[in-house]
Amino acid sequence: MAEDTVPGHANLIGFRLPDGTLSTDAEAPASPVGYRARCSCGWVGASDYPAADEGRWLATSEWSGHIGPILAATPPGWLLVRSDTLRDNVAELASTWPLQALGILAEVERWQRPLIERAVVAAREAGLSWAEIGNALGISRQSAHERFRNVTPPKPPA
Repeated sequence: MAEDTVPGHANLIGFRLPDGTLSTDAEAPASPVGYRARCSCGWVGASDYPAADEGRWLATSEWSGHIGPILAATPPGWLLVRSDTLRDNVAELASTWPLQALGILAEVERWQRPLIERAVVAAREAGLSWAEIGNALGISRQSAHERFRNVTPPKPPA
């Protein structure tokens, strides 16, 4: 599921061995005494679960709790591909038709800031923190707060 959407985040199950060590082998050992949620990013779940189907399910459920916020902040892949294509095409255009490229970049700039502000307002209305907003924008919590604290929702048409 998420490994396709969020590179570096795959659901892994750790196996608690009778001697207390946590095995990270891909295959279950002969006699695990418990399961532990893990992720390919290095995250490890908070507790062990019974060495039964229910324990495996609980470990997977805990991993889902880990990946949920990451998935919520990950842009859709299809849209990132389109964004990359636009960037590459404008860069190519800039080398052969610089005035046309400038016109396109000016148009992008005209709609980019209002869309960012609208998304920030929606994120704040949804109860998201400045740290979460800053992380999504690739800036610090403080920078996000300073740049967007005075942004207000647009007025509905009269």
